[in-house]
Amino acid sequence: MKNFILIFYTFLFVFLSINIYGQDDRKIIAKIEKNFVEKQLKIKALVTNNSSTYQELNYLLISIKKGASGNLSNNKQSGKFSINPNESKALSEMSVNLDKRDALKAFLYIRDEQTQKLIAKDSLEINQDFFNKKVSVVEKEEAFELSGLTIDETKSKVGKDFYDLFYIQYSQIPDKSNSAITITELPARGTSGQINIQIDDKLVYSFMTNPSEDYLKEQLEYTLRYIKDFNARKNLIKNEFIY
Repeated sequence: MKNFILIFYTFLFVFLSINIYGQDDRKIIAKIEKNFVEKQLKIKALVTNNSSTYQELNYLLISIKKGASGNLSNNKQSGKFSINPNESKALSEMSVNLDKRDALKAFLYIRDEQTQKLIAKDSLEINQDFFNKKVSVVEKEEAFELSGLTIDETKSKVGKDFYDLFYIQYSQIPDKSNSAITITELPARGTSGQINIQIDDKLVYSFMTNPSEDYLKEQLEYTLRYIKDFNARKNLIKNEFIY
């Protein structure tokens, strides 16, 4: 009987430890809520802080709509916010006209304001099959509708200047990335900053800012080269799984 009680309490301790650890592992929770009102789809971005500390974060909410004719349109909202311990907060809301033959994907990303590390995310899909009609079996998990989408998260004039140069050049490339490209800017020592180019939350290239136009054009060449190499490696890995 004593052995049974000992085993019981041991099992209970392990179970509670796993349960508590699982809850603690998701300190920041991102959630997209949807609500249909006639042909209007209302999307709300929510976040919950289950930790015991005050947090300074930023969010990015993107919706991509594919109409019955195949046309794509997107909407983006982003911003900084703070959240207290054990608090839930509505971050943003957008409305989209959506017919029965339309498809939509929405993505919510929550990042640490200082490190830009992705700490929570959520997604929403409506009429997913409409997106996948022209996609191969291997690519079904890819949000190919993000092809050519660039996200500007720069903060200074130099950062904006680089993003404009990049956008003009990148929009003319026929073979674009299947994922959104995010260009962020982080403060550094002195008056300079750091520009980061990210794909799939992976850092592809980084450089320090400089107002020289020649310098920005040189960094643009490096950026496009690294993006091309990244996509080539990514496609090579995917092709290994095609039989």
